[in-house]
Amino acid sequence: MRQTHDSVSTQRRAAALAPALSLTLGEPVVIAQAAPEVTGWGPYQFPRVERLADGTLHVAYHVHADSAVAYGLASGHAVSRDEGQSWSAVDEPCSPGGLLLPDGDRLLADAARSLPAGTLSLPPPVASVHASYVDYSYYRTRDLPPDLARGWPFLRLAAGENGWQREWATVALAEDADVRTVTEDVLVIPFFEQDRIRVEPEGSLRTTTYLLPELGVRRKVIRPLLVRVFRSADGGHTWREISTIPYQPDPDADPHWDARDGFTEPELHDLPDGTLLGLLRTSDGNGVGPLYCTRSADRGATWERPRVFDDLGVWPQLLTLASGVTLAVYGRPGLFVRATADPAGRQWGERVPLLTAGAMGTDTCSYADVIALDARRALVVYSDFRYPNAQGQPCKTMLCRSIATAAERGVRARRASAQEEKR
Repeated sequence: MRQTHDSVSTQRRAAALAPALSLTLGEPVVIAQAAPEVTGWGPYQFPRVERLADGTLHVAYHVHADSAVAYGLASGHAVSRDEGQSWSAVDEPCSPGGLLLPDGDRLLADAARSLPAGTLSLPPPVASVHASYVDYSYYRTRDLPPDLARGWPFLRLAAGENGWQREWATVALAEDADVRTVTEDVLVIPFFEQDRIRVEPEGSLRTTTYLLPELGVRRKVIRPLLVRVFRSADGGHTWREISTIPYQPDPDADPHWDARDGFTEPELHDLPDGTLLGLLRTSDGNGVGPLYCTRSADRGATWERPRVFDDLGVWPQLLTLASGVTLAVYGRPGLFVRATADPAGRQWGERVPLLTAGAMGTDTCSYADVIALDARRALVVYSDFRYPNAQGQPCKTMLCRSIATAAERGVRARRASAQEEKR
């Protein structure tokens, strides 16, 4: 266990030497709240926050079961015109959202409805696997008819136009990776997550997926899930795979390392020093697993061997404020935020709880999103499964709260540095 112990000790020393930051959390504000009888896993979870063209804040959140059967179904929506201090429910946002591209287009990753597999004439699968949550069967895309082989839908609002148009992107994959998946008795139409699409400093687009398998010789499933990194040089019309991040765990940090589905839910973020930082989930049906971090100095073409960032974490989110402070939000159980003023993102402060797990167990899905309010403040949106309504009844609730960052005059950092030199 010495390797893990030394790694943790090194991280703690680095955190002590980092530029000292204080985080001040605002009070929770209700975005949307379910009726008390809504208790299943999925509704009033998995938020996404964005700033619309008119400056309004918009939150979309899941209102169905957490299942492949629900892909492509409508979301819940709420908007705020006072920077998150109050929210109103809407059917759809009144101002355009999506990712603003350098050419003025707006791009929004879409999801098509999954197709009941029992109604389709499918060839024999090339591989099948029982993962930690569900079963997957894989079909070569080239063996499917065109209406089943399509994928990667987007909505585009062209610059100067008024209406969104649906389009299907072309995604270049290696032949062994170009498969379609049946799970939970439905054929999934592959899509990208809007949360994971970024405009790079050079103006190209970058995104990831992890829902395609890592296949070996004779279509043997090495891992059900593999992180793949894509880039688009034409505004999202076509994408090419530029790298993968294979599952390389630390056995000393995770007793279930060999049973894991693989790295999942990658968050790749452009740091102030020009490098890429990636955070990778391992928690799955085998229980809580470490959150790993990896780095790339060549725009995602190659990656360092991942190392443990923390002992937990799903759906990590990274945000760099104009002040240069970078925030990391993740959790399960609970929900936390960490901060660093290190441009290379190597020295982090201790995690600060946004929501702790109560006696009932997991009181949040721990999926969150975060957006800048100004140079030193951010807004985080998340779920609380037991937030009281007006009658005091615990309800599944979408919440937000502000995170203010400030330097602590470096006193703690100087003391820590002096103590380290004495050692």
